[in-house]
Amino acid sequence: MSTALGVMVVEILESAGQHHLGDAMPGAYAAFLHQIGGADTFRAYDDNATYWERVQALLDSFFSSAERAEVCARLIGQPELRARPEFQGFLAHALAERRMQELIAGAMFAISAKRPAAAPLRRPR
Repeated sequence: MSTALGVMVVEILESAGQHHLGDAMPGAYAAFLHQIGGADTFRAYDDNATYWERVQALLDSFFSSAERAEVCARLIGQPELRARPEFQGFLAHALAERRMQELIAGAMFAISAKRPAAAPLRRPR
């Protein structure tokens, strides 16, 4: 099962990397793939909180807060991970990351809702 979990995590990470880095930043995407593939660190799931600390470090290094929240949502949505003891620390960070994005989105909406419409420009007579 550990190998299957590692493969699942790698697939989620690679998909996120392709989506957010692939075409926009090919150099960063190559470095990202190198980090994932290096010594099969992520593919070899080891039932240890250190594994999830590495995942968090990878996310922090390559993605914006909004992008991290998106990846976190995909990871915490996996039922085979949610109850695992070694996942709980990452889960707490992931939930906080998602909550931060919700707060930012709410604040941006509130700001845009309070902003008065621009008055039309009038020509001087």
